[in-house]
Amino acid sequence: MQDILQHINSVEGVIGSAVFGGRGEVLAHAFPSLIDAESLKKTAALSLECTYGLQIEQNLDILDLRYADGRILVKAFPGAMLCLLCAKNINLQVLFITLNLAVKKLESLLPKQGEPTAAVRQTDAPADQGGAAAALRLRISHLANKEASSSFDSFGMVAISQPTSKYIGDFYKAPFKKLRLVNEAAGTSGTFPVMVMNDMGQQYDGTIIVGPGIEKKLKVSDGDKIEVALG
Repeated sequence: MQDILQHINSVEGVIGSAVFGGRGEVLAHAFPSLIDAESLKKTAALSLECTYGLQIEQNLDILDLRYADGRILVKAFPGAMLCLLCAKNINLQVLFITLNLAVKKLESLLPKQGEPTAAVRQTDAPADQGGAAAALRLRISHLANKEASSSFDSFGMVAISQPTSKYIGDFYKAPFKKLRLVNEAAGTSGTFPVMVMNDMGQQYDGTIIVGPGIEKKLKVSDGDKIEVALG
């Protein structure tokens, strides 16, 4: 992968490049030394959230974030993402030709489905899922309609959108009817039945919707991140 990234970096205007895995891990990178490993890990996690929330693979070819002095490009492809830090005036036509060729080569180098990557083996702690990878972390959210949100509590349930359900199932590679939510900061946890709602707005994708009772039990607030495991 390193040779492919170095080839991408040879395009005029590309400052650095990296390949992020499907769980937000750094598979390979070719960035200047001033960008440390911790910063890359944070970037990988944020890129995963962003590409999932915007459904880039389904709706967009590439994400182009423009800033005053440069731009960040994220190209998603099956099983991974390419992240590039570029100058603001980079020639995108030339870059896209290089990226299309690079993606085909990178796909052939990715670990086969079910095979852990080196990054996962080194950084992911075992979970109580029969050897599955470490638990996913998602944000807490509330429905705007407080009465609807409170109704989940009467059944002791949490809710998720259809895309979120697919994302969790793909992450753990298993079907589920319950989720175990863990607020590590407060030391609280609970296992709850899940209601999958098909008519939710995209703002709820990638979140776990809880009512006030469960919110109080877990000691969480809207926007907090919690660990999500299969119940």
